[in-house]
Amino acid sequence: MKRFASSLLALALLLSLAACGEGGLSLRPEGGKKDSDVITPEDGVALGYEGDTLRTKYFEMTVENPRTSVEYDGLTAEEGYKFLAADLTLYNHTNVTQPMFDTDFEVVWDLDDDDAWAWPECYEEEGAGGELEYSVKSDDQIPVEFELGIHKTETGVLLYQVPEDCKDFYIAYYEIGEPEEEGGEPEYGDSFFVRFSA
Repeated sequence: MKRFASSLLALALLLSLAACGEGGLSLRPEGGKKDSDVITPEDGVALGYEGDTLRTKYFEMTVENPRTSVEYDGLTAEEGYKFLAADLTLYNHTNVTQPMFDTDFEVVWDLDDDDAWAWPECYEEEGAGGELEYSVKSDDQIPVEFELGIHKTETGVLLYQVPEDCKDFYIAYYEIGEPEEEGGEPEYGDSFFVRFSA
């Protein structure tokens, strides 16, 4: 959670600095650099918008077509909430299969509130051995857990519940590697944010 808060603080600082000048907030504030068709991190942060491709250490990600509704694929949002759905395309640019989880991608709707974020929607059930098992709520969604093969592409929907009065969002991904030793701290890398309105 500390990593989440510090990444949001860094992003908020970058956005406030980008708002300087006569034109106000630029269309591409600092927070990464655009190399050909992809945005890569600069000083640990990459910021893009709907339709941009951000390159992480493990894959490229593109978020498109964000939309909100109180119902989605037969599901109804909780009172005071609505569904936010966005199309996600992932491409593995590495020479190693990448383990992926839907919880790699959080949605954030208020940078000043540590509780203003959510993971994708899923069902949570107790398995036969007492362990928790997770499954998607819609066949459109990216799987809860999957492997992204070498130079392969995976597409699917990120589905969240967000407060009904929110319009502006970030989808966030944080590079977190395995600790060097058992029981050690995880290895933190760069942070990636896709900003949009829906």
